[in-house]
Amino acid sequence: MSLSLYRDPFFDSWDMFPFRGEEQKRFNMLGSCDIVESKDAHIFTMDTPGMSKDDVKIEVENDVLTVSGERKSKHEEKDDKVHRVERHYGSFKRSFGLPEGVDASKVKAKFDNGQLRIEVPKPPQSAKKAKTQVAISN
Repeated sequence: MSLSLYRDPFFDSWDMFPFRGEEQKRFNMLGSCDIVESKDAHIFTMDTPGMSKDDVKIEVENDVLTVSGERKSKHEEKDDKVHRVERHYGSFKRSFGLPEGVDASKVKAKFDNGQLRIEVPKPPQSAKKAKTQVAISN
């Protein structure tokens, strides 16, 4: 028997968070997002199974899009004996950086069949700042 704790699963430095697998699964279930750039907009599509539009909040502030929500458990019978719970419940919050100059008043969101679609129009070309090369002195 070795006295080294390095390979002991309780002291394995490569596995600092042994339960992250379950947390990662929950995160993937609530808040996964596809981002597509079209000619005129950035489109964010999120699966929000078992949620309604009232369960989701969308905010744009300082060129950051934040989407948060909560999927609540619908099991209410306290006398029932639960054998297994595989569906994920809980809250999520995702933030995405947006291009500088986005007009927050033009952001549109649509909720359909458990899928949230957010369309963020691209800012006009004139809103983008020109790149300036700065000379370095001795």
